[in-house]
Amino acid sequence: MGSWNGLSRRGFIGGVAAGLVVAGVGESAIPGSTAYASENAVEVDPKAYVDVQLLSITDLHGYLQPTEVGGYNLVQNAAGVQTLVGGAGYLAAHLKRLRAGKANSLFFSAGDNFSGWAFEADALANEPTIEVLNAMGLNFSTVGNHELDQQFPEFLIDHMLKGDPLPVAGRDDSFIDSTGHRFRGANFGFYTSNVVYTDSGYTIVPPYNIEYVNAGRGRKLPIAFIHMTLAGTTDGSTSYQPALSQLDDVTAINTWAAKLKAKGVNAIVVVMHEGGVAGKAYDTATNPSGVCFQIAPLISADVSAIVTGHWHEPFNAMVPDPNGDLRPVVEAGCYGQLINEINLKLDPRTGEVIRSLTTSTNHPNSHDVPPDPQVQAIANYWTGQAVKRFSTPVSRQTGDFKMIGNDFGESTMGNLIADAIYWDAQQHGDVDLAVFAAAPLGQGAMNNPLPYAAGPVPGDADGRLLFGEAWNNFGYGDPVLIVGMTGAAIHAGLEQQWHQQSGGAVTLTPLTVSHNVSYTVDTSAPVGQRIDPTKLLIDGKPIDLNATYRLAALTYTLLGADQTTGFTVYSKPVVRGSRDREAFISYLRAHPTISPAPLNRVRAAN
Repeated sequence: MGSWNGLSRRGFIGGVAAGLVVAGVGESAIPGSTAYASENAVEVDPKAYVDVQLLSITDLHGYLQPTEVGGYNLVQNAAGVQTLVGGAGYLAAHLKRLRAGKANSLFFSAGDNFSGWAFEADALANEPTIEVLNAMGLNFSTVGNHELDQQFPEFLIDHMLKGDPLPVAGRDDSFIDSTGHRFRGANFGFYTSNVVYTDSGYTIVPPYNIEYVNAGRGRKLPIAFIHMTLAGTTDGSTSYQPALSQLDDVTAINTWAAKLKAKGVNAIVVVMHEGGVAGKAYDTATNPSGVCFQIAPLISADVSAIVTGHWHEPFNAMVPDPNGDLRPVVEAGCYGQLINEINLKLDPRTGEVIRSLTTSTNHPNSHDVPPDPQVQAIANYWTGQAVKRFSTPVSRQTGDFKMIGNDFGESTMGNLIADAIYWDAQQHGDVDLAVFAAAPLGQGAMNNPLPYAAGPVPGDADGRLLFGEAWNNFGYGDPVLIVGMTGAAIHAGLEQQWHQQSGGAVTLTPLTVSHNVSYTVDTSAPVGQRIDPTKLLIDGKPIDLNATYRLAALTYTLLGADQTTGFTVYSKPVVRGSRDREAFISYLRAHPTISPAPLNRVRAAN
């Protein structure tokens, strides 16, 4: 680890950086899977080169079985030919095929291995993904933004790496795996060069790793991998981490590249959870744009390849470094679509990469080979465990919980969620109230109603609320955040439910409040003046606009993602260990019977 005090953060948005030139072709087409010439080629006996194979995936997100989500089960090449892809069993089979006969082969991830949307992984604490990656021999991984979706360091360090149970073994995590043992953690490490503890400036995990490859005659050569996490991760909705901050990405990478070069490491690769888009063909790159293509020309020429992620895009490009020499810039899609293969040739005397002989290929994770039986068995085991977990009763309900609200947007489902957030936050200190955005823009935390009638799952019954129903019906992956907020800010945030449109119409983006809060609304009053503070009650007492309250909400509300910017003015944020789904499940377990609450928390003014 290293100290990074004094470095500033910088983000990149937009198209290709000015001056991006691709040798030999126009900007609209970048060659991908062939070797390229260089004026600076080193004269070395080809028989003496040290071959190194780099295999990488990105953004697996726990999809251990093939998935049709978003059409990501298909990829296409530059000729437009589509291939069916996906699934950990097939991924393992292709990895074995690609690694066969390779003396120096490294397999790694550019981040977002878990904390995604596959129920069989996410609802089982992402332990299935770790078991599969362990079985496939993953050597290391970048910290993606979703690696920080839960409280740090408890989730990533204590649980995912060390295997410690958090909080209740066998109920919340530390499940029995396919071998009959409880979760034991990852066999690989996580790295990032640009996420640090705010108070010390030290990286939260090591910024780089060095792997040694066999150069023959008992000699080994080092290859360093510098890692970068998506800019804005620690301030993001799902990955909000108030104790952490981020550094300028290029500065961090270039600083470590210089340090490694000074130590005699002459082969350096950047693995970053940040990417771009370059057409839909997996084996080339067309009209490239996005962050990775902007910063690639700024990353030190000592770096010989750049492996990217996060954008869920497939491309295979060669992009100039600051000296004009080409190097691979690649992304392997998502959900196990592709495996990127970069082949390096190292000078046996210096360990330097012979750039003129570097090749890069994106391989489809196709279904034209038998799936690896061991890894497929692991994936199937966890799919079966997920079915059992989905069908587990967590509570009983006495009526329907509906998403359709009254004239003020208050609904029985919204009230239930606000109460769950309030209860969950109370388990970790004093909380005065909770607020929930019942119709968030672009997030979908309240996904479905909870009907009283039995669903289609075998074993369900009227009034029986199953784990899977609760998990799927509420939640996006945001943590519960507890903050200090003045009464004036709370009042302003509630006023912002109503929006004056340019044509004169007023629209409502409803918020629901916990059961100990009530207020009246005068819809005839101007927007911004509809709630009388003297009738905004917390525990039966009028709100004190000058006092500070402890408010619980999901992070997207407190970051202003639902047009309620009044709630963005807060102090002393504390991340509650649970994400929205886990908080809801905990609430239901603690309340064996739930009933729809009366819609009386918001009333019309007399």
